[in-house]
This record gives sequence, C-alpha cells and structure tokens, in this order.
Amino acid sequence: MRQYLLKGHICTLGAVLLFGLMSPMCKLAMQNGAIDGVLLAFFRVSGAALLFWLISPLTPREKIARKDWLPLLGMSLCGMVINQFLYVLGIQYTSPTNACVVGTSTPVMTFILAALFLHHRVTLLRVCGFLLASVGALVLILGSGGGLSGHPLGDTLCLISQFSAACYFVFFGGVLRRYHPVTIMKWLFLFAAVLTLLPMSSRLAALPSVTFSLQELFAIAYVVIGGSFFSYLLLIVGQRRLDPPTVAAYNYVQPIIAAVVGIALGLDILTWQKCLSLLLIAAGVLFITKNAE
Repeated sequence: MRQYLLKGHICTLGAVLLFGLMSPMCKLAMQNGAIDGVLLAFFRVSGAALLFWLISPLTPREKIARKDWLPLLGMSLCGMVINQFLYVLGIQYTSPTNACVVGTSTPVMTFILAALFLHHRVTLLRVCGFLLASVGALVLILGSGGGLSGHPLGDTLCLISQFSAACYFVFFGGVLRRYHPVTIMKWLFLFAAVLTLLPMSSRLAALPSVTFSLQELFAIAYVVIGGSFFSYLLLIVGQRRLDPPTVAAYNYVQPIIAAVVGIALGLDILTWQKCLSLLLIAAGVLFITKNAE
C-alpha cells in the first residue's frame, strides 16, 4: 500500500513540476502577438489529443461503458475546455504573478468540495496544512518584487479556471479508476479539441500567413508536450492513487518551481522570503499528505 501511494505522490509531483513552467512558457509563446491565448489553448488540447491517440495502440483496448460517456464529457469540460482555455486566456490579460496567486485557491476549493460532496474528513492537521501552504505561497509570490499588476478580467478568468480544476479533481474519481490512463486522456482531449474546433476556424484559417520564431515554436511545443501530454498522464496516475485534496495540495509547489527556475537562470535571487515560503509550503504539504485518506 505504501508503494502504491508513493507512486501517486511521485507522479503528482512530476505533473506539478511540468505545470510549474506553463505560465512563463505561455507568455513566451504569446509575447510577439503571433497567436493569442485562445489559439494557444486550442493547440494545447488538439496537440495532446493527437499524441494520446498515437500512443493508444500500445495500451490495452478498452470499450467505454455507456454510463461513463457523460462523466467523461464532464471531465473534458472541467479539466480541459474550461480550465485550460480560461487559464491561458486569463494569463493573456493578467500577470504571471496574479495567475500564481489565484492558482493557490485550487487546493482550498478542492478541499471544501471534497468535504461537502465526498464527506472527506476535515481534520485540524489538514486545515493547518492548507493555511501554512497558502501563506507560504503568498509570501513567495507577493515578495517576488513583481507586485500585483494584473487585470480584473484576467484574474476572474483564472479564478473560474481554478474552480473548474477543483471540480475535475473531486467529482470524477470513479470513472478514472475504471480505465487505463491513456484511454481516459485520449477521449478527454479529443472531446476538448472537437468542442473548441468550430470557434477556432477563423483563427486557424489565418495561420498560414503567420511566422513563428524559434522561441515561440519551442514554447508552443512545451505547452503541448510537457504542459499537457506528459503532465496530464502523470496527473491521472496520481489521481487514481491519492484523494482529491492531496493531489490538489501539490499546486502549492508551483510557485517554488518558478522561483527555483528563475534563480537558476539568473533572473531572480535567493532571499529570506523565499526560504521562509519554502519551509511553510513544505510543512503545509507534509501535513496535508500525511493525513491523506
């Protein structure tokens, strides 16, 4: 059992590491205006759908039960369409700092939804863990020197995106465990690509006249391969082994990833605020995961 849970923690952490670079990569992909947030989100879901269908022959063939098609559609809407499109679109209008601040709300919303609808235990240890991790994340983000330079529209879009992610974590655990991860992902991303294809028609028609730089192409490739294909594949393995609040709690690690990358690239410096926030987040996540059901 311990090894089973350990694999869930490792996969969830791996997914969060990949997600942690999404905000700067999205900004890099859109910085010259060649594509906007909506088109980038479409590249994300359609590219990931293609990759999952390409590898699906290597996995067991499974037939989806009739009762599971509606939950799969709900998962696609919550986890891909609403979550990804509104997040990428929100980043277009707000700052990466604001997007990270709003991102700290996902674990708390997941915790509340799981307590209300799944009757998960609300323990003092877990409440303290969420408070510690939230404070640590906010200390890191607000102490970065960037300040809050966003826009209410972008912040609202990011907030709705995070609530959608919380619903994705909480309400679809049953169907997740009945099928192979690739089977789930290929249908989720295919639904998302089909649902968003029609609104993209005018933008896609203009693509042949657009020239992308190498930096933009690299950023788009990362969004599709790293931030979608590998990250969601790892995430679903974690979701199958851990409860929703535990999986969502790993979102607190994302600001730490951004800070570490910034320091490693010489774009940021190590300060006492960053050290304090690291300790608070680590303690908070430890309390949450230690008390996992």
